[in-house]
Amino acid sequence: MEKGFREFLLSWWRQPNDFDWLVRHFRSRGVLRLHQVFIGSFSLLYGLIALLTAVWAYFDDGAVAARYVVVAVAASSMLLGLWWIAGRWPTERQSIAFAVYADLAVVAVMACYQDAFTAMPGLALLATNGIYIVVVHGPRALLMHLAFTFVVMATWFWWAIIQDNWAVSVITVRTLVLFPLCAVPVIVQSYLLVLRMGAVDSLHDPLTRLYNRRGLEIHVADLVARHGMDVGVLAVDIDKFKSINDGYGHDAGDRVLVAVADAARGAVGSLGVRSVTARTGGEEFVVVVDGGSECLRRLAKLLHLTVSRCQAPAVPTISIGAATARATGDDVDSLIRNLIERADAAMYRAKKAGGNQTVTEDDPVPR
Repeated sequence: MEKGFREFLLSWWRQPNDFDWLVRHFRSRGVLRLHQVFIGSFSLLYGLIALLTAVWAYFDDGAVAARYVVVAVAASSMLLGLWWIAGRWPTERQSIAFAVYADLAVVAVMACYQDAFTAMPGLALLATNGIYIVVVHGPRALLMHLAFTFVVMATWFWWAIIQDNWAVSVITVRTLVLFPLCAVPVIVQSYLLVLRMGAVDSLHDPLTRLYNRRGLEIHVADLVARHGMDVGVLAVDIDKFKSINDGYGHDAGDRVLVAVADAARGAVGSLGVRSVTARTGGEEFVVVVDGGSECLRRLAKLLHLTVSRCQAPAVPTISIGAATARATGDDVDSLIRNLIERADAAMYRAKKAGGNQTVTEDDPVPR
């Protein structure tokens, strides 16, 4: 069903700006470093443009005033470009500061031109800045950038007319040519909104809104970030789920799945532990936590209790398998896969023993 313009604008405005999610997504796709090189290269290009502006002004007999300002912008832009290429991806605050600097630097160089009409193509660089803001920051930041851009555009338009060095018709045509270019970030934002929604959906289970296997793989890398930390995994399975589907219907089975997913969210939320929760199969869930065996024991106990109190057509029981390990700084994916396999094995022992219980890999429960 097609969205109306109003609904699209509302979804555009309300979309969250999750800077950390974007960084994780770029890293998971292997393009984070590539983006750094691109952004750094554009910053170097900005510096080169400013430097050439100062050099050519010297031979043009004063076409640009305050050349020291232009040279300062050139030097700082080139340093920032090298920082982007050689350094790490910035924090959110650093990124915002970079965007603000880029806008102000462009306007500073434009203001040094003695002829406003000659400086007007610099507005195209503001459009380029807008693309960066679109990709990295949210719609509110883009709106502020666009407001700034249109104020600058109006200022240079009237400044060019007041100087009376060019015909009004020529100034107006140049402004109208630049206007849609400066509005390009809005179009890009609308495309990115659709793509971002698709990217988010691809990492989540559509029924429970927990992570799916792909989402689990991506987010555990950030969870297991410290060498020597304890990592725990709970493998959770709903007991006799087929009987619930057969006896109450698949709609009731879906409601049970959602209830167990909500119980898992509530349990980790109550304990306040760092965790990643995913639905990895039909009635199977995995909870990866920043914690050891004691943390897992408390979480499993709370999860059993929360599930027993859930509002569902058939109140289910769950079997839980638990496994822990200490992160060594090696391959996180291999560590988590190993823990899930061990927790799964313990969970099947819990089911074999009658279900509705938690079993660790060291418990004396028959295999």
